Amino acid sequence: MIRPGRPAVVDPVSPDRVDLAADAMEASGPIEGERCPPGKPRVLFVAIVNNVGCERVVVDMAQHGALCALISPPDFYAASVSGLTRHIPLPSFSSVWLTSLFVRRRLEQVVRDWSPELIVPLDDIAAWLLRSLVATRQLSAGAREILVRSLGAPHGYRTATSRHLLMELAARLGLRKPHHAAVTGAFADEDPSDDDWSFPLFLKTEHTCGGFGVEVVQDRSQFAQRVAAQRRGGSGIRRLASTAKHALQRAAGFDLWASADMIAQTHAVGRPAFRTVSTWQGRVLAGVSFVAEQIHPEPTGASTVIRHVENQEMAETAAALTEALGCSGFVSFDFMLNTEDETATLIEMNPRCVGSCHLGQLFGQDLAGALMSEVSGRQHTLSAESADERLIALFPKELDRDPKSFYLSSSAVRHDVPSAEPALVAAHERDLVARHPADARLIRRHISQGPVDRPSPEAQRGHYTSASHLTGEFVCNASGSSGRDR
Repeated sequence: MIRPGRPAVVDPVSPDRVDLAADAMEASGPIEGERCPPGKPRVLFVAIVNNVGCERVVVDMAQHGALCALISPPDFYAASVSGLTRHIPLPSFSSVWLTSLFVRRRLEQVVRDWSPELIVPLDDIAAWLLRSLVATRQLSAGAREILVRSLGAPHGYRTATSRHLLMELAARLGLRKPHHAAVTGAFADEDPSDDDWSFPLFLKTEHTCGGFGVEVVQDRSQFAQRVAAQRRGGSGIRRLASTAKHALQRAAGFDLWASADMIAQTHAVGRPAFRTVSTWQGRVLAGVSFVAEQIHPEPTGASTVIRHVENQEMAETAAALTEALGCSGFVSFDFMLNTEDETATLIEMNPRCVGSCHLGQLFGQDLAGALMSEVSGRQHTLSAESADERLIALFPKELDRDPKSFYLSSSAVRHDVPSAEPALVAAHERDLVARHPADARLIRRHISQGPVDRPSPEAQRGHYTSASHLTGEFVCNASGSSGRDR
């Protein structure tokens, strides 16, 4: 019997039996479940990486009336959400590729025994794998059907998960984007020193995220060295590790097709910004845009303090790409926003939800409610909160960046602590204190008391680093990693 208010748990497969995953899954038996109450859609979340912040979309969907289940390792932040009614654990490994081996059978089991109406990936690896399982036809018809319903048209999957193909699509659509090219042997022999290839350049490895796989190249010599190293594939140990990784990826079901292993991208002047949207069959249902006031770590980290913006070009670009890709579910687009002329340069896409989706309600955009209403055919939008233009310090990211941050001590900033989720807050507090033991009391005070009157961040704008060591302009997030898990 499942006790009310506690997530049901399926016993995880022993890490010692990776090669017997199929037998172990059958041994675990079906998931117990109750009848779905009328008007309560079942939403399954899948997490392979413990992205900080993305658990907030689980909170948001539960508040909108969804019955929420989660496939993830047991110690993930999302597993602490009070609205979770099912948790189907994945084994915890240091390698996400090992963990990924168990996703397909877990997914098939939940689809068979719990019948979710929507599946939502919480990180880039999960987003890539779920789309791959559809594209490579490694699922039952029922599981494939619900994934296509949840993620949109399969023709857009490879583009949504490929930096190179996304830039190619943006070029065909006439959208504002940096100059880019696939890094191949032919391109490496060209001279990237003309006007189109002014330095610094950003080299981006496909299927990486969170600031990883992005490198700033300052001049042609450094560019040639980096491309030569990419061609060689590194040391013998490095090549062996890469071979093992690809073998695990193939076994898990990842679509390893790629038009290029790496792309080069010119910088774009401006501040890192992003637009996150809920979509359905190529239509944007609701969306909200933010510009980063602080990031961590610099120069390619995630946003930790953001400010709401209304920008027509960001909205139009997101709508055009959503339509072209046939998206359903949550997606996000990264930009560099030039604050002088308000032009927005597309730099990347996150084919998943991000940690600030829930903030749309502050500005009249209920992303989760709009998606829930579309899925269920019933009204699920909540009453909008009072919109304001204050800065928002994202929890726990700004606390992790600097527990003494003036953003956390100002009444001009909203510190977005999920106070209604004590277990989730406690999990973050524990990890924050472990990383910043000298600031333990300050961390606890910020979490429990909220802001007090101090000088506003606007008075200390110079604290925001401009990455002037690159170009003299703010270009640090042309890597696209502002959207790691906003």
